[in-house]
Amino acid sequence: MSIQIRNLNKRFGATVVCDNLNLDIPSGELVALLGPSGSGKTSLLRIIAGLERPDSGSVLFHGADTTHDDVRDRNVGFVFQHYALFAHMSIFENVAFGLRVRPKATRPSEAKIREKVMDLLKLVQLDWIADRFPHQLSGGQRQRIALARALAVEPKVLLLDEPFGALDAKVRKELRRWLRRLHDEVHVTSVFVTHDQDEAMEVADRVVVMNKGRIEQDGTPDEVYDRPATPFVLQFLGDVNLFHGRFGHAPGGSVEPGDVSYVRPHELEILAAPQDGALPVTLSQALTVGPQTRIEFKRVDDGSYVDVEMPRSEYNALRDRLNLVTGSQVHLLPRRVTRFAAGQNPVVEQVDPAALI
Repeated sequence: MSIQIRNLNKRFGATVVCDNLNLDIPSGELVALLGPSGSGKTSLLRIIAGLERPDSGSVLFHGADTTHDDVRDRNVGFVFQHYALFAHMSIFENVAFGLRVRPKATRPSEAKIREKVMDLLKLVQLDWIADRFPHQLSGGQRQRIALARALAVEPKVLLLDEPFGALDAKVRKELRRWLRRLHDEVHVTSVFVTHDQDEAMEVADRVVVMNKGRIEQDGTPDEVYDRPATPFVLQFLGDVNLFHGRFGHAPGGSVEPGDVSYVRPHELEILAAPQDGALPVTLSQALTVGPQTRIEFKRVDDGSYVDVEMPRSEYNALRDRLNLVTGSQVHLLPRRVTRFAAGQNPVVEQVDPAALI
């Protein structure tokens, strides 16, 4: 089931949450709506579900206008952040609920309900707890049951609003991998809201980055990370160092004084000797967390700080080879620079690493 969003507008008072949005979601895709709080991603999800009405514009399911259809007529499955399981019902009955409340004419037989529920519980790998109650389950297990319940009614579209937001980091990581595998099995068109960049990049076929009610960029995880369309996208998707004016070479074009250059911490090379396009810095501190080391340098020219990140083993070898200690002066050379021209529509210039050496 494909979804088309056309010229969609929605505001709450003076706050614009959907600003003339246009979006196409092909059948069978898993799409992440990614952005900070207040970006409009949950409002867009609720409009797709029919839980909110737009001020103008339209929502189409497979070409059919559903903008004013009741939520019950859209055949969507909805999974909330806080599970919303019925505490007084067993896990089996929670999953069976949507089937049991169907009109008598379309309600499956008891045998069919039992078969379908057990198949779904096996799909989410929890058939062994069918007789338990929600309070007896972990947070991760409850969220998997919520997904099974949403799938029980065979929705045309599955919508998930911050589905793992209430879980700890380790469980979140396990569940997002599980969700990706589950989607590959059921192939239902799915849209999920998240503010977690790692979650979106790891799980989704496509990432829609939103900010202040607008779509900043829509593309595959690799596209939005490697070729960001705006400074917002670049800065929202991971850490970045910002430089005003020229830094590194600019093959094929000039850099105006008002231009801004961005370099991610892992895109900087540490050199012992000066080199054309490199920046002189002194070592401020190095912090190692697990397999990664983040090195903080202080610029010689203006005293601001620059972060560099690399694998711990690589940094240890570099430290020994260059005899790096606090206060050591070295030079930073960018492997790649992303530039946005001042006063113009953002134009990304990815610098060829070979041209920097």
